Amino acid sequence: MTHNILIALDNSEGAWRAVEYVARTFGQTPGVKVTLLHILPGIPPALWDTGHILTEEEKKARERLVAIWEETKEKKWKGLLQKAQERLIEAGISAEAITRDFEPDSSGVTEEILEEARAGGYSTVVMGRRGHGRLKSILLGSVSNKVVQHAHGFAVIIAE
Repeated sequence: MTHNILIALDNSEGAWRAVEYVARTFGQTPGVKVTLLHILPGIPPALWDTGHILTEEEKKARERLVAIWEETKEKKWKGLLQKAQERLIEAGISAEAITRDFEPDSSGVTEEILEEARAGGYSTVVMGRRGHGRLKSILLGSVSNKVVQHAHGFAVIIAE
């Protein structure tokens, strides 16, 4: 029986706790498949098209800036995912059973995680908490809280 696990990663300590949890809990379990997911943030407002008419030269310059920004972000996250993959392999999960996925943030991080979990047929989503205080999480909500509230058809584990 295959157990498909999705680990949602960002650059927080909570995300690393999620990787450690999966390594400790599922490292020696046969049939485990893990996907490391990172939602790439949208481009910063400074690089948005402000609505004014750009010359062809301005359009090309903006496109180059956006491409450089995206490439820089992707390199950073590839390093994080590589480190997570190495930890899972060290724990006993085969390299062939680990995939890495980047998704652009087009509808919000929570929605992207939920969409990936449903579309990929994952049995479990593992993620960390960012460490907001209890009151702040209640007032503002958090990605992990929202995923738990809207999860249907799969388990959610919050690594603390």
